[in-house]
Amino acid sequence: ADYLGFVELHIEQGPVLNELDMPLGIVTSINGSIRMQCEIIGTASHAGTTPMDRRADAATALAELALYVEQRALRDGDSVATIGMLQVPNGSVNVVPGRCLFSLDMRAPVNAQRDALAADILAALQRICEKRGLRYTAEESMRAAAAPSAPAWQARWEAAVSSLGLPLHRMPSGAGHDAMKMHDLLPQAMLFVRGENSGISHNPLESTTSHDMQLA
Repeated sequence: ADYLGFVELHIEQGPVLNELDMPLGIVTSINGSIRMQCEIIGTASHAGTTPMDRRADAATALAELALYVEQRALRDGDSVATIGMLQVPNGSVNVVPGRCLFSLDMRAPVNAQRDALAADILAALQRICEKRGLRYTAEESMRAAAAPSAPAWQARWEAAVSSLGLPLHRMPSGAGHDAMKMHDLLPQAMLFVRGENSGISHNPLESTTSHDMQLA
């Protein structure tokens, strides 16, 4: 009860402000996300003696799914979906992959959009496996709700940026932040600072400038 709200400042961790040549960005919402740990199960067999039309190849099924994941997220414009981890356990150069383990990370600015993205990707996984005669498992490991900025607090950030004579750019946050957790307790809003090196993040090249930090 002693607190009015929660404001957070963070490097963008993406390329948008860098490409627009803008030092600061106003966050409209933090994307909601769903993460899953999945497995596709086929049959390991000899790579030289198993004809192509008789294979139960888990890796080719995953490759087909990965292309669908990319296309489906692009359809929304501001959704993102990633297969960040994939493995062929006990794989060998001369064995048709019998198992693939992989992760799914699906995010969108609105919960309903996130849920539709996840539902379509899981339906594609089922469809691909049925077509190829494979089995699969998919276990949800995390679900985080989208956190839209409180309008009054977002307006304060906008007024602060405008007071510097800088143009306003409103944008969602694709990454999760502390404000996402504080959202359930307090009004929250965020300000982004431009990243250098094309805005790269989760990489040693992640950086920003003293000038942009001083503006923030």
